[in-house]
Amino acid sequence: MINWVRHAFESTALTLASAVLFVGFFQLNDWAFSIFEYSEGISWVFLPAGFRVILVLVLGLPGALGLMLGSWFIDRDLFTQDGATLAFLNGVVGGLTPWLVLKYLTYRQWLSPHLQSLNVLQLLNMTLIFAAASAVAHQLVWLLLERPHMNIWVDIWPMFVGNALGALMMLYGFKFVLDRVSQQKSQQTH
Repeated sequence: MINWVRHAFESTALTLASAVLFVGFFQLNDWAFSIFEYSEGISWVFLPAGFRVILVLVLGLPGALGLMLGSWFIDRDLFTQDGATLAFLNGVVGGLTPWLVLKYLTYRQWLSPHLQSLNVLQLLNMTLIFAAASAVAHQLVWLLLERPHMNIWVDIWPMFVGNALGALMMLYGFKFVLDRVSQQKSQQTH
């Protein structure tokens, strides 16, 4: 029983930390890349897409749930208006799409379930598949809910590019940092 409580507490903490970090990266993206905004909700560079990939790769379902909670927080103003369904589904799509992509790729054995054994090509493929799945899922939700001024055949491409560029920037940025940390540790041991 104690292990179950500890696991539940850890999962909850990871979920909440993921939500806070996602909201922070969303605000950072808005500040740094607002000039690349294609339309409301779509940017040519979307760093949080990379954070979605990282959180799901590292944390799994708690990361995905944190992304969902973070998305709901970002869209919180829509919950008081006529857009509650849109806000709810945006969160579900934003949080669960990367997790479902990861599960599907792992099930098909196109991706290793162990983070250490991911190679550059697998990470690139996963990022592009996630960017496409996320763009399609968001656009379908917006189409089904008849979001005004929306054209799925046009809007899907900037969202895909923004997700892919943002994810690649984040992943290579983290790789750069991890390589530097590894080099410093290596130098300290010699």
